[in-house]
Amino acid sequence: MMSHVRRSLGWMWRGLLAATVIYALLLTYPQPLFAYELRHAGVALHADRPIPDAMRVTLEGVRARLDRSPVAEPGRVQDVFVCMSGWRFALFARQHYRVGGIANVYVGQQVFLRASDMDHDRLIGPSGQPVAADRPLSYFITHEIMHIEQGRRLGRLGYLRLPQWIDDGYADYVARDIDLGQALQGFKAGARELDPSRSGLYVRYQLMVAYLIGKRHVDPRALSGHRHERETIERELAALPAW
Repeated sequence: MMSHVRRSLGWMWRGLLAATVIYALLLTYPQPLFAYELRHAGVALHADRPIPDAMRVTLEGVRARLDRSPVAEPGRVQDVFVCMSGWRFALFARQHYRVGGIANVYVGQQVFLRASDMDHDRLIGPSGQPVAADRPLSYFITHEIMHIEQGRRLGRLGYLRLPQWIDDGYADYVARDIDLGQALQGFKAGARELDPSRSGLYVRYQLMVAYLIGKRHVDPRALSGHRHERETIERELAALPAW
């Protein structure tokens, strides 16, 4: 009886090990699950459905934003995977399957996005409806690529120490233009949009990063050196009369 149990446990552990190895290989090289590819503007776009020509314009918009950031390394081709099938996105996003996109900074260094309307530069949210037009598909691609770029520049340990307000704040600073004066007013008024825990948006973090870069003249490559200054920055923003 005991030998039978030991054999069963042995098979179970071998099966678990094999599944872990296969999953690690998929994280490192997911291309076999994506039959379609478009290489354009420094992005290798992979999808499990045909990629329309309209994505060329979207990727050109992504490249234009990346090129204005000194953190992004010029000439590097970034792999981005659009998961039109929900199970594919869940496979790579794991517990974060309800987000718009995910950057696997530590393994593989690839970007995975949920289903999208690639003809119209729109990401499809978990509800099945397109995300608001002020955050198009090009925004999500740029935002997630900036996480990868930060991870490459800082190294895995340095990136692990990077607080979310800098990581997501700078990713949005590159990926999305906002009215900073209006954002400052919302910050002072305690607007819902300026509270990431309530809105799910990073406007507050983007405002903080924009303050460091635009008002304090901090080099974007040196933002990690200010990771302990969150409360100080928020006090200075609260005292700022206008942007």
